[in-house]
Amino acid sequence: MRRMLLTFSAVFAFVALAAPAHAQFKFGAQGAIITGVDDLSAVVSDAAKLSGTFGLGARTVFQPPALPIGVIGQGVYYFTDAVDYDYLTYSLAAQFRISTPMVSPYALGGWQWRRTSTGGTSNTESGALIGVGVQLNLGVSLFLEGVYEFNDEFPTLPDFDNNPIVIKGGIMFGP
Repeated sequence: MRRMLLTFSAVFAFVALAAPAHAQFKFGAQGAIITGVDDLSAVVSDAAKLSGTFGLGARTVFQPPALPIGVIGQGVYYFTDAVDYDYLTYSLAAQFRISTPMVSPYALGGWQWRRTSTGGTSNTESGALIGVGVQLNLGVSLFLEGVYEFNDEFPTLPDFDNNPIVIKGGIMFGP
């Protein structure tokens, strides 16, 4: 009898907290900070000082409610301290989440493109990324995530770490 009561209580809770079954697009803004990169400025140039650099960007997410997977598209422009140096990243990633009504932890993996520009010369590189995050759903969605980006090694500097850990946080609007 207790098991049946417990089963009915759990089913009632899941039905009462269920989200509507329609595809969801969310749009929002995010801030990011680059951490975990060795300072290469003494060897390469002032443009390599990326650790501690802050950026702002936009994000869109497609989350079908019946599946624990979604797609994230995002872009971030970083405000570097270097003169005449621009750094921009944009990425497309798959999001694997545990859907709960209020707090949704997730993991993500995808591909990122990095565009740097110095004195009119532009360079674009790409690489994989992986990360983990948590999303808080309160009418609007707040998120915080950490992403590890895989960058190409400098062939002449194999001992330096140029794979940044980027901390992102922001707000998402949508159903």
